[in-house]
Amino acid sequence: MIPLIQHPGKVVRFLRQNRRPFIITLIVPCICVLLWLVVSFSVFTPTTVSLASAREGDALIASPIQSAGCGKSSPIAPGSSSNQTIFSGGITRSYLLHIPRGYHDTVGQPLVLNFHGHGSSALQQQYRTGFSILADTYDVIVAYPQGVVGPDHHTGWDTGPRRNPGTNDVLFVRDLLNHLQAIWCINPHRIYATGFSNGGGMTNVLACKLAGRIAAFAAVSGAYPAVPGGCNPVRTVPFFELHGTGDTVVPYGGSLSKGYPPVPLWLRQWAERDHCASNPTIFFHQANVIGEKWMGCSDHVTIMHYLIGGMGHTWPQHIVMRPQDSTTTLNATKLIWAFFQDYPLPTGGD
Repeated sequence: MIPLIQHPGKVVRFLRQNRRPFIITLIVPCICVLLWLVVSFSVFTPTTVSLASAREGDALIASPIQSAGCGKSSPIAPGSSSNQTIFSGGITRSYLLHIPRGYHDTVGQPLVLNFHGHGSSALQQQYRTGFSILADTYDVIVAYPQGVVGPDHHTGWDTGPRRNPGTNDVLFVRDLLNHLQAIWCINPHRIYATGFSNGGGMTNVLACKLAGRIAAFAAVSGAYPAVPGGCNPVRTVPFFELHGTGDTVVPYGGSLSKGYPPVPLWLRQWAERDHCASNPTIFFHQANVIGEKWMGCSDHVTIMHYLIGGMGHTWPQHIVMRPQDSTTTLNATKLIWAFFQDYPLPTGGD
């Protein structure tokens, strides 16, 4: 297991010494949530359209399937990445696939789906997150799906806003999982999804629509517009989220013009779906980083959140926690993988 953060501080002593900034840190998001609720119910009109995932075909999404790829030689050399394509929803879709150095076709490997942000690409997401480096260490297959170009002439995922592509991305993910499991030896109970920005929003959609196939979810600096038709996962869902208060692209306090809710409100909604305790428990507070989690959830899942004061719209790989101690760092990729390891998909996917 990867240590979440090295050299954890003592929260009680920190709170006593830094009571005022800590209180401000907690109060500001609460005010944002209240303002969002008041304004959204009175004047806000959602800028979303019918999600393509509601189209014909998604009813076929069910429970995990066994991988037919076990016992077959990998067509991609272990320790390398390759651009691949599949046919889904009437069009050719692409993805970047990394096969770890230690891949064996007789052992079911974990699979991580890693979604890029708006205007980005699968290759950029590989470099941004460093997940392929981690994958070689822990024998994980990583697929970086590629979004298509939307009405605004930028790549992205169909998470609701009109500027996003009108593709059926949930169907694409379902087809991609079927395809990958037919060729490679993948553990059907160790499939995970993560993403950045708009890719984090896609991860949110998958948690609502495809929790029968994907075990746990994580988003960094994610944009979470309302999922058309509502979010009704087939089971309780473990979710990890990391966000910075200095994010101006996807503000922590939400954006009415973009249709993004305040992150604290979005987190509370997931805690309610999972039947967790009403309030989170702060398990870490050091420098500008607060770690909190909702416990007491059904089926022993957890909603975990890291709030990083002042951090902008980024995927942190090396945040120094203490200027005087450069060895105390935060790495989102390692945190996410540590979270994923705690949550295999329940038998039967329910």
